[in-house]
This record gives sequence, C-alpha cells and structure tokens, in this order.
Amino acid sequence: MNTLLMISLPEIGFIVAIVSIYLGVTAVLQNPFLPVVKKILWIILILLTNWIGLLIYYFTFYMKKSN
Repeated sequence: MNTLLMISLPEIGFIVAIVSIYLGVTAVLQNPFLPVVKKILWIILILLTNWIGLLIYYFTFYMKKSN
C-alpha cells in the first residue's frame, strides 16, 4: 500500500506548516540586503501568519467534527 495514502489531512497540514515556516525563515535569513531588525520583523510576520492559518484550519475542520 502506498504510504502517502496513509497520511491524513491533519498530518499534511502540519507538514505544510513546518515546511512553509522553514522556507520562509531561510529565505529571510539569506537576504543580504535586509538589516537585522527587518529580518526579525519578517520572521515574526511569517510565524504570526502561519499561526493564524493553523487556527483557521483547526476551527474549520475540527470544530465541524465536534458538533
């Protein structure tokens, strides 16, 4: 059986969240034209938007199951 079929929707969402944080932070840190303060602000923005996205994902999928 294909192992990709054994992964459910929450695991895929978690993997996408981790990958987007990793790629976003890596891209910001490798930008030589940004000062340190702006790099920190961009990283906070990436983490904040990802957290908001995970909250929306949680409330749309898991709250429907509990009702």
